[in-house]
Amino acid sequence: MKPLSTLIPVLLVLTGCQLVDKSAQVTLLRQDAPKTREFILLGAGPYEGELAAALVSQGFKVRPIAIRQSVSELENPERLVQYREAGYRYALKLNILHDYAWACSFSGGHRVQVTMSVIDISTNETLALFRQIGPDRECPPLTPVWPLLAKELDKSWR
Repeated sequence: MKPLSTLIPVLLVLTGCQLVDKSAQVTLLRQDAPKTREFILLGAGPYEGELAAALVSQGFKVRPIAIRQSVSELENPERLVQYREAGYRYALKLNILHDYAWACSFSGGHRVQVTMSVIDISTNETLALFRQIGPDRECPPLTPVWPLLAKELDKSWR
């Protein structure tokens, strides 16, 4: 009879468990866009905190809502000029698909496939897509998808 320590890795592979972090699929649709490091989060739902914390740790600023400010100036009695003073240009839109059949025995987390789109709010154009598969929370030895997505965005968004 074989020792249990040699059977466990074989059983994990045969049952289809993910043993290592998978690399993200990155598609840059426009490389010439000015790349500021401030984003608004759209569609993060219950994962907004995890993604925001991962982005902040990579040096990004995360805004919960889009803010537009403008200044109006009376140029002469017949002409009012309005200037856009501030606003955030980019948003991160998330689409999350859960695989409830795959559960982490250590944390109760599930495998998710996350597609994160970088959207230029000014032009309503998708600039980049990031796809990452992994657990939605801690599941040793795997890393949750949120820090992996933040690292990929940091690598690609310079």
